[in-house]
Amino acid sequence: MIPRDVVKKAFQFAECGETPFCLGVLPEHERMLTEHYGSEAWRSKVKPYIQRVTACDHLMSLSAPVDVPGGFVRDLFGIVWKIGSIDKIIEPPLKEATLDRYRFPDVDGYYDRFVVPRWENELAGTTESFRIGEHVFGLFERSWSLRGFESFLMDLVDNTAFCEELIENVADWIARSVERLLETPLDAVFFTDDYADQRGMIFGLERFRKLFKPHWRRLFDIVHRAGVYTVLHVCGNAEPALQDLIECGLDCLESLQPEAMDIYGLKKKYGNHLRFWGGLGVQKMSPFGTSTAVREEVRRMKRELGRGGGYILGSAKPFHAAVPIENIVAYVEEASEPRA
Repeated sequence: MIPRDVVKKAFQFAECGETPFCLGVLPEHERMLTEHYGSEAWRSKVKPYIQRVTACDHLMSLSAPVDVPGGFVRDLFGIVWKIGSIDKIIEPPLKEATLDRYRFPDVDGYYDRFVVPRWENELAGTTESFRIGEHVFGLFERSWSLRGFESFLMDLVDNTAFCEELIENVADWIARSVERLLETPLDAVFFTDDYADQRGMIFGLERFRKLFKPHWRRLFDIVHRAGVYTVLHVCGNAEPALQDLIECGLDCLESLQPEAMDIYGLKKKYGNHLRFWGGLGVQKMSPFGTSTAVREEVRRMKRELGRGGGYILGSAKPFHAAVPIENIVAYVEEASEPRA
């Protein structure tokens, strides 16, 4: 089978002779892998199971940045950023809890000018890969980025009417953006919305159900009408809202952070209804475990999370600089082995 068919089998809850996997590494890791193997032959172990097609990342609107004094930049949403190894929001545009003077960026203008021209190059040579359109910054993330994190959390408590208006407008913007994204041939749309920390929901399950759930159902419906799967990235303990997200039409949960959730318990509880992607920890196992421990954990994930299909192997987050090369080698070699 071509790599795309292997991923499709996983999404169809079917097993085959291999487990689809992803490798997220830094450029320095790529150089170290080449040095370790004596050539770039290691790349042949990493099949192109998935090809990402970009629509919006967290800095999508910096396609036309405006310089701001202090070395900052303002994006098309009016958000002022400090760009660095970790990009940081310096100033959100909504100083007050009102949308009276705010206008969202024109979706079609953004796509026509910045996104569509990229697609030909991004899609070139991807006919054997499972194509995923990335739409980063979901309902919660885009709302707080416009209002400011602390201010939006306060609004959730004492200004629900404004939150409802803001989230609805954000959902309208994302809905139109996803419609444009679906103009290109895709197998799945990848959303992000970090509504959890490692303890659980940041703002509570009831607020999630009231303010966010109806809009996720609407967005997932748009994707499904196009015959495409839905994927949602959530860091931390995403379990409290999983049943609600399944009811909305979520097909696959990505990140799968083992430091925050019992990932094997999730498979047993939700594995007949939800696919999982990720699972190898980058807080403990990858940087501090032995290469033998990494190999054993990868084998276990393939065996237990891959049982009955519905699993894409990967690290919970891309491997960071503290992860030793021997552990990345262990991951690549075990991930690329046929299923036992």
